[in-house]
Amino acid sequence: MPAERRLPVRFPTAAWQEDLASATTAAQQAARTARRRYERHGISPTELRRVELPGPDGTELEHCVKVYLPPPAGRWGMVLQFTRDHHSGELLLVYIAFGVRHHPADSHAETVYQRAHRRLHSSTS
Repeated sequence: MPAERRLPVRFPTAAWQEDLASATTAAQQAARTARRRYERHGISPTELRRVELPGPDGTELEHCVKVYLPPPAGRWGMVLQFTRDHHSGELLLVYIAFGVRHHPADSHAETVYQRAHRRLHSSTS
C-alpha cells in the first residue's frame, strides 16, 4: 500500500511568535507539539477540516483549512492556507493563525478565525 501523501507546512515567524505570546502555557504546548509534528512529517489531509465561507462570525478565510488541537476536537485551532511553492510548484500549507476556536458568547476576545481573517485582509500585515 502506498504511503499517505502528507502536505508540508510553513510557519512564518512573526505570526507564530505573536500567537504564542498571547497563549496560555497549555495552548503553547499544544501549538508547539503540532508544529514539531507538521514540520517533521507534514500534515495528513485527513486532519484538515473545511472552514465555512463566510464564517458564522463574518470571517472570510478563502483557500484555508483548520485543524483542531489537540486532535480530534481540542479547544484550540490552527488556520492554514493552501498555496504553491514558487520554485517547485508543490502544494503546501502556510500557517496563518493559532488560538482559541470559540469563546463564551459574552466574550469579546478574538478567536483563531477572527485573527486569521485580520491577517489575511489587513493591508498592514
